[in-house]
Amino acid sequence: MKKFIHNIFIFLTIILLFNIGLFIFANDNYYKGYKDFPSKNFKSFIMADSHGMPIEKNSEYYKVYNFSANSDSYFDMKRKISYLVENNYQVKTIYLSVDDHSLSPYRDQNNNSDKSIIYTSSMNLNYFKEKYLKYYFPIFQLKINPLLKIYLDTKIEKILNLKDDTGSNFVWNELNETEKNKRAKERINGQFPSKNKSKALEKILLEIIFLCKTNNIELIGIKFPLSNSYLKLLRDKNYGADKLFLSNGLKVIDYKSIYKNQEKYFGDQDHLNTEGGKEFIKTLLK
Repeated sequence: MKKFIHNIFIFLTIILLFNIGLFIFANDNYYKGYKDFPSKNFKSFIMADSHGMPIEKNSEYYKVYNFSANSDSYFDMKRKISYLVENNYQVKTIYLSVDDHSLSPYRDQNNNSDKSIIYTSSMNLNYFKEKYLKYYFPIFQLKINPLLKIYLDTKIEKILNLKDDTGSNFVWNELNETEKNKRAKERINGQFPSKNKSKALEKILLEIIFLCKTNNIELIGIKFPLSNSYLKLLRDKNYGADKLFLSNGLKVIDYKSIYKNQEKYFGDQDHLNTEGGKEFIKTLLK
């Protein structure tokens, strides 16, 4: 009996130590950027998924806060807008991503619903589970384990000199056309898995439009730059977030093709690099 209790104690200690290590990793990586709250000095905000990330903090020069996050869906963006309204931010303008893939059904699962809950205040069982249980006990957070594996693989590859110091094993501008087209096709297949858009996200987008109109917030749709390889294969694929904006009398600024002949501004097939992000924000906000 004593041996059994001892073994259980050892097992629980190992689990606890693993959870502590995972908690530290999650805070430094998985939740990175999702512990930030904008200063109330900002009255304009950019909200997008990973396509807004290359802008980094360069928008702050124009007094615009970049509230983008990798994998954000309209569900997450609505939570952020509601947070700003409920906490008495003097919001004048929101630049919202209305890219062709924004209403993709893959965003129903691939989103930040477990992280954006930090911007909500509704007390219920799901709130407790997402905000506290999964946060303090990341062993229950299924999304973190794959991220940890990628992180460890990247570190090992870097140690073995399989990747450069940036962690990237390619420079988009240096790839040949065949490889560019291959990567563009893979990305498009992932973003457009079916002909049908997400009805759930369409409903949320309409709620965002109503929320902004109700609070006299100017809502401007932005379509982010895409590489020439991506544009050629994309053709007329579009789940229609931009069309929803236009049908509600909202402005849409289409920058998809702005850098189609300037591959140096891209980090991959549909994301700008740091240089591209700096150049793009000048065009968008100057």
